[in-house]
Amino acid sequence: MYYSQFGEDAVLREIISPACSKGVYVDVGAYHPIKFSNTYALYKRGWRGINIDMDPIKIEAFRLARASDTNVCAAISSEKAVKNVYNFSSYGLTSTLDPEVAANGTASPTSVRSVETTTLDDVLEHSRYSDHEIDLLSIDAEGHDYQVLMSINIEKYKPKIIIVESSSTSMRDVVGSKVYDYLEKRGYRLVSWTHLSLIFRVDKSRIFRYQL
Repeated sequence: MYYSQFGEDAVLREIISPACSKGVYVDVGAYHPIKFSNTYALYKRGWRGINIDMDPIKIEAFRLARASDTNVCAAISSEKAVKNVYNFSSYGLTSTLDPEVAANGTASPTSVRSVETTTLDDVLEHSRYSDHEIDLLSIDAEGHDYQVLMSINIEKYKPKIIIVESSSTSMRDVVGSKVYDYLEKRGYRLVSWTHLSLIFRVDKSRIFRYQL
């Protein structure tokens, strides 16, 4: 059974070895513990990790449904600063820290609130996974994805698979993007593109069904 919004976990099922019953994920912009989740199928297999969302109501749902994960209410960015969160519904998919994304939306925000952002490095350093490598990093930050990616020390945590939301509509735009350039220079390959999600992986890891 699949749970992701655009079939991301179907791709992960093909990439990750069926024998890999334990792994570590970090899910930024986690939204819901089951619905549209890129990590719930892995959770059911025995994986555990960190779910992060800047909406406290969403994190409360994770604490109820996935109590054995680490569930953190935080707004992730490339720096610690005070920023506005633009909300478009009480429990929606499109809350964003990016003012340009908020301004270009089809509807006006229903609320705007100020938050103090933090970095992925800071969240990880204060978690049980501070000394662990990451097997899956999933980022869905509604236009703020590159800033989230910049906030983690990739050389230290060595995520094997990275999922990043993208608004690109052509392969030329994808290849020309900051995310693609940053990850390609660090040894990642783009192996799938499922509507709004780009899926990158390293060549070799114990978790993979096939090595590249």
